Amino acid sequence: MNQRHYRSPTLIGVLVALIIVSGPAAVVAQEDRGTPLPLLDLGGTDETAGSAGLFGVPVARAETSARIAAWDPESRQGLIAVRYVYPEDYHQIDDAEFFTIEPRPTPGITYGSPLKAQPVIKDGLAEYFDETTVVLEFVASPDAGATELGVNALFQICDENGTCLFPDSEFHTLAFDPAGPATEADAVVRAVLEWNASVAEASSPAAAPSAASGASLLLFLAMALLGGILLNVMPCVLPLLSVKALGLVKQAGQDRRSILKHAWLYVAGIEASFWILAGLVILLQASGRLLGWGFQFQSPAFVLVLTAVIWVFALSMFDVFVIEAPRSGVQGASAAGARGGYLGSFLTGIFAVLVATPCTAPFLGPALGFAFSQSPLVILAIFSLTGLGLGLPFLLLGLWPAVIERLPKPGPWMTTFKEVMGFLLIGTAVYLFTTFMRLVPSAVPGALWWILFLGLSAWLIGRARRPTAPRAFRYAGQAAALLIAVGSALFLIDLSPGETPAAAVESVEDGSVPFDEQDLQTRISSGEPVFLEFTAAWCTTCKVNQRVIRDAEIRDLMRRKGVVHVKGDLTAYDETLTRWLADFGRAGVPLYVLYRPGEEPHVFPELISVDGLRQELELIVDS
Repeated sequence: MNQRHYRSPTLIGVLVALIIVSGPAAVVAQEDRGTPLPLLDLGGTDETAGSAGLFGVPVARAETSARIAAWDPESRQGLIAVRYVYPEDYHQIDDAEFFTIEPRPTPGITYGSPLKAQPVIKDGLAEYFDETTVVLEFVASPDAGATELGVNALFQICDENGTCLFPDSEFHTLAFDPAGPATEADAVVRAVLEWNASVAEASSPAAAPSAASGASLLLFLAMALLGGILLNVMPCVLPLLSVKALGLVKQAGQDRRSILKHAWLYVAGIEASFWILAGLVILLQASGRLLGWGFQFQSPAFVLVLTAVIWVFALSMFDVFVIEAPRSGVQGASAAGARGGYLGSFLTGIFAVLVATPCTAPFLGPALGFAFSQSPLVILAIFSLTGLGLGLPFLLLGLWPAVIERLPKPGPWMTTFKEVMGFLLIGTAVYLFTTFMRLVPSAVPGALWWILFLGLSAWLIGRARRPTAPRAFRYAGQAAALLIAVGSALFLIDLSPGETPAAAVESVEDGSVPFDEQDLQTRISSGEPVFLEFTAAWCTTCKVNQRVIRDAEIRDLMRRKGVVHVKGDLTAYDETLTRWLADFGRAGVPLYVLYRPGEEPHVFPELISVDGLRQELELIVDS
């Protein structure tokens, strides 16, 4: 059963009214061949017209038909093929929105991405003439039974002058029984599959090897250790190192054994966090889910909780609240204070990992990309060495505390220093919240109110924990603070995305186009130079690199060389983008790749410079 319908009926009605008032319609010339403009052919009886239009007057349109093109009962994988036949003197411009297949959700059926045939490149545009076929992959679950599959075939045809008709579509339903016989793809469908496979092979480097030799494994382990050390100077880690700096000042004058304990506990906090992350990666990858470095920042709940923790931590820097250890004599107070100091070093190590994961340092990207394709033991080893590298500078200070002993002795000046560190932490909380805004924009107002109530709870705890506070208020105040924090969270926070996309679309000031796999492969195969950028709102290194990409000299050079800037946004989870990262042997953002016609793709380091980017762009031969 086929159902034909226009996608813009309201707009057509308005145009019909204008036609009745102002007379015959004029054909609107279109200079930009990719921009849809209306065309209502109200004269003539062209036999090539696809169907009757308004008032019975023929309107040209494409004819579509759909079929189950292949089915394998063993793997439970199949293919749906949609054939497009275009009227004479009309063609289809490749467009991700108006030329595609949209499957209807069906229980037990999982659909892949539409695969298009090889286009004709004309005046820089990918076009289809006469007829073409689009293939849609699907997988049936073991419990799926006989059902109907529905696909909507979208198209928008244009004439020889580049004038395009309204976007149109045709819906098809297909009877499907998983218990039916196997069906093999015909030559037309195989040609589509082979074309997409060849383009994917040309546009992506070989994936990381599934097994590693002893020498290569040692190399990646060394890169993990060095990358962990370099994480200390990455912009996402520096705010938390300010807290550790405050701890170093407090340790000045302490005995060597105490300083070494603080250093070891800081490293222990780092390692414990990395082991937890490694365990999560191993478990989730065993379930078949592709992951990348910093994957937890794609979770709105994680980002909001981390923002809240750092916000409360910052408030403690301004003495909004101070958790006093129980006191039972001078010696008991001293022992409790020491335990609290050691716990602080351990927690600082945990926080360092939490804020480090949005960054990939030099050498760390290839090491993590290698780890994510290896066995659980290799994943654990590389994560452990990365953590050791992150904590190594402070561990060395613990082994040779002469540098710490040269720091100014604790005194009143530390109050000012602590408050300055508090502002750095507030800045970190604000930065994290901007990521949350991208992930769930609809939840921002409620989350802001909750953070306010969280601050009120911290202030109430501080009042209740004062030594001079009445005994009854000490218990009642802390209970009220807990009730306010938890109750306001339950009442105010709603992380359901609703109709808002997971990652809000930001205004493109750098002239980039959004990542679309089919469009990118078409551009690369047609010989267009492409600068491919993988980024995320939570990636601090990505934002630092933006000053290079948006440099006036770089933008001008890209225009002169005809370079297309394609941007993939991994703020929220995207399996296709994560797969592309893995194909390049990387597990996290940023990633920058330059495709020069006829050459292998050039992969840039995590931190890019204007000079380095300019040198690679200048190697592109002017067209």
